Amino acid sequence: MNFNIISYLLYIPIIFFITVKVGWILYKNGEVFLYTILSNETEIVESLNKILLIGYYLINLGAATITIAFWETVTTSFEMINALSNVLGTTILILALMHYNNIFWIKFLNRKKQTIN
Repeated sequence: MNFNIISYLLYIPIIFFITVKVGWILYKNGEVFLYTILSNETEIVESLNKILLIGYYLINLGAATITIAFWETVTTSFEMINALSNVLGTTILILALMHYNNIFWIKFLNRKKQTIN
């Protein structure tokens, strides 16, 4: 039995679901943060939010694809679970860091805007 192929077949739908679900949540709720910075700029906020969503999808799906290219050889079911946990955990942590980095910059730009006004 080829555990690597089974790992890929498990990994792809899981990472796809996580990427799409988290991206959609960030897209819907992130618009509020963008409105605080770009008040009364509805077209710019909507366009920027869509661009951020597309960028998020491209980065995460690209990272998922690269991850498969560097996947370690899996020979047992224990190694398969270990490899999946490692890769999914790392991906989720990177997503969280990217998200909080974006929040930091949005807050920073908002503070800067408030001090200028």
